[in-house]
Formats: sequence, C-alpha cells, structure tokens
Amino acid sequence: MNRFQEKVVVVTGSAHGIGRATALRFASEGAQVAVIDVRDEEGEQVALECSNAGRESRYYHCDVTDPAGVADVVQRVTTDLGTIDVLHANAGRLRAGSVLETGLEEWSRILEVNVTGMYLVIRAVVPVMRLGGGAIVTTGSISGLFGEPALTAYTASKAAVVNMTRSLAIDLAGAGIRVNCVCPGWVDTGFNDPQFEHDQMTADDITALIDRTVPMRRQGEPAEIAATVAFLASADASYITGQTLVVDGGLLCHV
Repeated sequence: MNRFQEKVVVVTGSAHGIGRATALRFASEGAQVAVIDVRDEEGEQVALECSNAGRESRYYHCDVTDPAGVADVVQRVTTDLGTIDVLHANAGRLRAGSVLETGLEEWSRILEVNVTGMYLVIRAVVPVMRLGGGAIVTTGSISGLFGEPALTAYTASKAAVVNMTRSLAIDLAGAGIRVNCVCPGWVDTGFNDPQFEHDQMTADDITALIDRTVPMRRQGEPAEIAATVAFLASADASYITGQTLVVDGGLLCHV
C-alpha cells in the first residue's frame, strides 16, 4: 500500500518501541518521516531505516517538553520536508509507584512528558496542518481507561491524553484535522520494564500475568500498534475522529 505517498509524517518518541515501528510503517507506505527523539544514535538509525524503506527521512533531536525546541523543530521539518500531513504524538514516560512512592519531581516529569509535551507538539503542528488538513494520532494506554496499582502518575497522564484527544477532535474538525487516540495494552518493547521491576517480576511472572489477563495470551508487537496508527491516520479512517481505539489482545474484556 502507498496510502502516504508524498505525505510528510512526524513521529515523536520514534527512536525505539512503538514510535520506531510507526515511523517504519509510514515510510513503507511512501511517507517522508521526521523521526523525533532525544536518543540521537537510535534516532539516526531509525531515520536511515525509514529512508531505505521509502523516501528520504530525517532525524531531529527534540525534547518535547521544551517549548522553544518544539517550535524550532517543527519549523525545521516544514523547511526540510514540507507541510506536515500526519502527526503521531507518541513520546512518553513510565515510572511505577503509588502516590506515597511517587515524589513530586517524578509526578511532574511524567505529566510534563506525557501530557504537556504532547500539547506543545500538537500546538506547534496544527498551524501548519491548517494549510491543508491532516491527521493526528495520540498514544494513550489502557492504563488511561481504568485504575491500576502503583501507576498513579502514569494512569493520570494517560487518562488526560484520552480526554485531550476528544477535545482536540471537536476543536480541529472545522480545520479538516482528525484526532484519534490509540490505547495499547501490553506491548513487547521494554517500555513496561519499570513496572515489572517495581513489582519484582521475573520473566516467568510476566508470562503468567499475560496468560492470566490477556485472552490472546501474548503481548502485542510494536508493528501491530503501528498498523493501527497508520489506519487512523489514513484516508481509510476519513470519518473517524475523537475516538479511542484499544489494541490490547482483549485484556479490557476482563475489566
């Protein structure tokens, strides 16, 4: 498929995990991808892989919590690649801990990356997208849809992402911009390692947890989340906005 031929796609947090898979998926469908992260070596490699898979792509170092840095990188992307058609706002942070275990500094950092960083990127991209419409996909989590132990800050941040997506969809529909949220469950990327370490879980414990809670009895693959993001960003989803699409192997069926 070439659903994104001649399109420019920005993916934040794309040096690894779901973001990397999404960047590669868009590239394979013809997009020029702006790979944005703070992990320079990995980010450069992903940009090279994207270029090899499709059209020329570039890596940009950017901390999404830095307003000036975000504004600058969006300007550089538009200068280098052209008008932005798709944004996957994916950069995120997870640290485990109950309300008593989570200090104010860590609480603030998680909200800063997962919510404020997303707000800053979207705010910078929307004026460019207004030139011709576009699509935004945010990365939420099933953790934003129900309560989980020892994830106070993370669950709060992802609940905010889910509802921010809905409000953005209403505000931006008139500009031809669709906004949707993908909510992954367990995905085999290492992103959840801080939670496993907090709970002192072994590999066998993790396997048992997945078997017990996920009807499909496995973790998702990053490419499976990327396929969902690509769908939501494509013309195949042209009448879908403000929605939260859960990709969790059936986990929430138990909740």
